Amino acid sequence: MRLHRTLATALLFALLAAARAWAGPPLICHAIPIGSERSLPWIDVGSWNGADPSYDVARLERETLALLVPGAPVDLRRETLRRAAIYSARESGLGDSILVALMARVMNAQAGTNADPSAWFDAGYFAETLQQAARIYPLLHGSERDAWMIRSGARNVDGLAWMQTALRLGFKDYGSISTIRPE
Repeated sequence: MRLHRTLATALLFALLAAARAWAGPPLICHAIPIGSERSLPWIDVGSWNGADPSYDVARLERETLALLVPGAPVDLRRETLRRAAIYSARESGLGDSILVALMARVMNAQAGTNADPSAWFDAGYFAETLQQAARIYPLLHGSERDAWMIRSGARNVDGLAWMQTALRLGFKDYGSISTIRPE
């Protein structure tokens, strides 16, 4: 009887641990299929972090912004921003630098004659992604943990509100905003 209880308890803990490991923060741990669309370099490793170790993050901000052109598909935007958040973990402050550049796009769009809803979406989605990326750190181990440098100020930004502004301005979301903060 005692052996059965011990085995049942061990199985329950194993299942709970596996469920938690699989779930992870959705904006970081769940890749978004983009087919043959071009995004930041990535290696299919069968897990959430397929960042190419040879990628030079000095190009990350410029290349991320270049991929987020008006009219780019929503899933491409989301996956590009997910990859950018993961790459930005390699250099302290890089995520915040990209977020500032995305916020500058919002301000430039607002100053012009046409408010670009995709600029609002990109800035909000990236802020939320950085917040979730910062939660990954305690789950990492060894050298992977040592290399993870996201200590972002994005935790003070309500990216969800920015994405809702994008919707009000006409951005076609197709449901991703409703999955940002699952409770």
